[in-house]
Amino acid sequence: MKCISGLLRPDTGIISWKLTDTGLENKNLYQYLGFAAPYIQFYSDLSCIENLLLILELLGQARDKNRVEAVLRKVGLHEKKHAWYGKLSSGQQQRLRLAGALIKNPPFLLLDEPGTNLDVNGYELVEKIVQSASRNNTVVIIASNDATELALCEQVFSVK
Repeated sequence: MKCISGLLRPDTGIISWKLTDTGLENKNLYQYLGFAAPYIQFYSDLSCIENLLLILELLGQARDKNRVEAVLRKVGLHEKKHAWYGKLSSGQQQRLRLAGALIKNPPFLLLDEPGTNLDVNGYELVEKIVQSASRNNTVVIIASNDATELALCEQVFSVK
């Protein structure tokens, strides 16, 4: 997933992305991808709202508090919007990672072990995110060993 997202270069081969007929350059790939993974960290001393507003600012987008609050509602963190990321439970941190991937409404959504540290309601959240993305023609790629998560996929590839 790190190679697919452009965070790491592959040892061999080439990974290329296209949006319609236009190739996407690696340096601009972050604008088109939403990426959530258990190893992604946010700023511990910033609140949920502040971390998401920072993402929008870094993307050059308006710091839209209403948009951020809507995404926090979607992932079940609205009541924790002012809580520091570092004080959240591991499941709540995973929910914020999912919010971070969704905040820019990307055409491509990469979910690496999306259910990590989530309870039953969290798994239902991942299912809703994937279904909503599918309805909006968002390409979703999930990396997982969890049968529940793999069941959300139209195609499953085994990589060894």
